[in-house]
Amino acid sequence: MKIEIVRVEGNEMNFVLSDSSPAFANSLRRSIMREIPTMAVDEVDFYSNDSCLYDELIAHRLAMIPLTTPSGYKLPEECNCTDKRCPKCSTSFKIKVKGPYLLTSADLKASDPRVTPVSNKIPIVKLEEGQELEFEAWARLGFGRVHVKWQPALCSYKYMPVVTIHPRLCDGCSKCVEVCPRKILRVEDGKVRISEVEKCIMCKACEKVCKNHAIEVGWDSTKFYFYVESTGTMPPLEILEKGVKALMQKFEDFASAVKKLQS
Repeated sequence: MKIEIVRVEGNEMNFVLSDSSPAFANSLRRSIMREIPTMAVDEVDFYSNDSCLYDELIAHRLAMIPLTTPSGYKLPEECNCTDKRCPKCSTSFKIKVKGPYLLTSADLKASDPRVTPVSNKIPIVKLEEGQELEFEAWARLGFGRVHVKWQPALCSYKYMPVVTIHPRLCDGCSKCVEVCPRKILRVEDGKVRISEVEKCIMCKACEKVCKNHAIEVGWDSTKFYFYVESTGTMPPLEILEKGVKALMQKFEDFASAVKKLQS
């Protein structure tokens, strides 16, 4: 198995997984989305709410705001505190506002300044004249397999496309170039050439329009092109690293469980 980073731009990343299988590729995708602990609002105490939204709706909006996830926090189930509100396993946001006011993610200031919303432009609720809102929200670590609010990224993959052009059959008519939706084909020296094959969506439009059967579109079932988009809670490279480590840990746990059954 080999992983090659192709592109990292902001919260987006592409990488190629080779010498692998569909089962392993899907396991890695699930590990990235489900097995990496991240911070999210998990509990809200409301002291006053005169807004147009019920407590539950505001709590849900708070929970879905991505938060940065610094190192050093314990999972609630691993912490020895009784109420799961200690600084080792949680951080809190205190809000007390009076309308007219538009409450946004920019107003969320945690007791730990390392934990912040990834965007300051997320609206939460609008208060009209005379309306008040006061609450304390608690953020904790959790896993995407439990709730999507703890999901650190979107992750998808596809087979690596394989486009074969037969030079003896290609007459450079450029019909395949015209129908390609991703514009990765071109005519050069009277022959069709391809660039950035990973952008191919394998629609086979080029193959269908070529009367000479000079172009064939397939895929490599041992090679996969991944796309990862972080929610902003942590950089995509860190997400990939933690996703691989989490998957390796699952393999080790499975091997240990099998040994116990055999003993």
